[in-house]
Amino acid sequence: MKNMIFYFSGTGNSLHAARKIGKSLTACSIQSMTSIVSPQLQGHYESIGFIYPTYFQGVPIAVETFIQKLDFSSVECDYFYGLTTYGALQGNALPQLDHLLRGKGEKLHYGGAIKMYSNYVVMYELSKKVRQKTEKAEQAIDRVIVDLTEKKVRAARRPVPFLDYYYRWRVEQAKTLDQHYQVSDDCISCNLCQKVCPVNNIEMVEGQPTFLNHCEQCVACVQYCPKKAINFKSKTQQRRRYNHPEISSKTLIRHNRKIVDTYH
Repeated sequence: MKNMIFYFSGTGNSLHAARKIGKSLTACSIQSMTSIVSPQLQGHYESIGFIYPTYFQGVPIAVETFIQKLDFSSVECDYFYGLTTYGALQGNALPQLDHLLRGKGEKLHYGGAIKMYSNYVVMYELSKKVRQKTEKAEQAIDRVIVDLTEKKVRAARRPVPFLDYYYRWRVEQAKTLDQHYQVSDDCISCNLCQKVCPVNNIEMVEGQPTFLNHCEQCVACVQYCPKKAINFKSKTQQRRRYNHPEISSKTLIRHNRKIVDTYH
């Protein structure tokens, strides 16, 4: 039987988790939830998983949109699981996933949260402890792999109602926060920001990135810019940058653009 993982990733944490878990399962395919190609789900699956970061105490809008479009009518699946990667709080990211799946006639059998390096550079300076935090995250992923291999059942915790109000306000606001991005003269028109953006929110105009106001605030454009030329207002110029140590810009672009990657 086959396994499927759908992921969303901006700076590589969730993609790394998806790759590591995918390699631990038999006949597992992984696909970005921002792929331009809609998945054709058919037949019997041993498991279908969703791996994504917590944004503003909930799921990224791209994840919500993707799941709402999924068609499970031709699918038998023994085990649905969701994993959220987070820096400080996981919020309602897992209860929201369970709610979305129930809206499609399915349910979440296992909900897990993996604490990883916190990197929303717009709000704070980033920690110097990349290696230590990455090592702890690896241990957490390993524990999740054991749970998934044993098909453990862990219900998503109950949602915190006031967090849903905060979430809806913040994700709506996030779409146009890109109007505050500034591009300095250090920009070399390399086009990398456009390529790493998982939601195609960047267009190059006369060699400069232009932001299209449907931003997720994943800050991949800020983090991966080789010249630190993209910044949020006057806040981030002197702050550290981060992407997962095993997810280079080339790796992120390749996985996000490919329709499916399969591990045997």
